[in-house]
Amino acid sequence: MKFDDIPGWFMPIDQAAFSWVLQHQNRAQPLGGLVELGVFKGKSAVVMGNFQRPGEVFTVCDLFEDIETDSHADPEEQRFFKGQSLSQMEFERNYLAFHRELPRIVRAPTAVITRHVAPGSARFVHVDAGHTYDLVRADTASARTLLRDDGVVVFDDYRKAGAMGCGAAVWEAILNEGLRPIANTEFKLYATWGDPAPYIAEIEARARDAGWCRTKRPTMIRDMPMVYLHRSPGN
Repeated sequence: MKFDDIPGWFMPIDQAAFSWVLQHQNRAQPLGGLVELGVFKGKSAVVMGNFQRPGEVFTVCDLFEDIETDSHADPEEQRFFKGQSLSQMEFERNYLAFHRELPRIVRAPTAVITRHVAPGSARFVHVDAGHTYDLVRADTASARTLLRDDGVVVFDDYRKAGAMGCGAAVWEAILNEGLRPIANTEFKLYATWGDPAPYIAEIEARARDAGWCRTKRPTMIRDMPMVYLHRSPGN
């Protein structure tokens, strides 16, 4: 199996951003857990697993086949995924095509994740489960509980027209709860409750080295520093 054979919407620009953030943590920071809330077929999990170090625990949480019937599921996603193959077995097969061992799998609503991952133990949390305001608010609160001070949380579809509740929940955390943006792409927003400066510097440097993408500093409310990461024209 090739990586591109795994179905999903995990774009190359975010594959790069995940890699750069995780590489920076591997180089400059102590061990910490990795967490993914919502895995679909496992494409982003495979990339995260590339940076799992010995002694670290990677935990994924998803409803898998239960999404169509579980009362905690996002109703829109229940309709979208109806009849699709969202099996835990397929996720495991895709992941094991690239890694020797599976992550720790929690088959349940993401609201239970704080029962499985210790507070302040994670360095990286990817939030890509239900996209309603209430679900993303709950997942944001879980991420804040799980992350250590310098940890990173990544939100999927923060600007998607069909998921405005997701964006509202993310920006509420930024405006009122101390969440500080690091970077954004067309698809995901990267943030921390710690200092974003080292991550911003890393992404800007790696983008310059890569050559196929660019960064710019957008005008932000409250003079928050962050970087917009996007493909160069023609790439």
